[in-house]
Amino acid sequence: MKLTTLLTVTAIVGFHSTGAWSADYKVQRTLQLTAPSTEVWNLIGDFCDIDDWHPSLTACSLSVRDGGLHRTLTTADGDEFVEKRIANEPGLAYTYSIVSSPLPIENYTATFSIEPLNGSLISWSGRFSSEDPAMETTISEIYDAGLSAIEAALAVQ
Repeated sequence: MKLTTLLTVTAIVGFHSTGAWSADYKVQRTLQLTAPSTEVWNLIGDFCDIDDWHPSLTACSLSVRDGGLHRTLTTADGDEFVEKRIANEPGLAYTYSIVSSPLPIENYTATFSIEPLNGSLISWSGRFSSEDPAMETTISEIYDAGLSAIEAALAVQ
């Protein structure tokens, strides 16, 4: 009887911890700019440049952990996000995943890219799971704020 109970609890906890009850979300935002892609990439393309242009971030620090490049992002509120770069195409794109975050999200992976299309087309797209449907709006707002800041920074140059 005890073994059956233990196996049932383990199965329920295992099912819950895999995010099987979470919904999957995809958020994508784009920004078309007239500036050439090389100029835009020089402003935003380094993995830790994000604190230079994203208004929600006050700091970014790089570290190498387990052979992978990680960035620790600090918000104005003092919250920290740790992200791992999982792919890099210099001058074109990088893909990253969230290792730890104060947000109730799981399995977050995103790509930040630029395409030389009539100037530059920036694309920021992410996929994640969450039990909180408000996270789709939260991630959308993070992307929107960042892209608006990039547009404003390039308008001043």
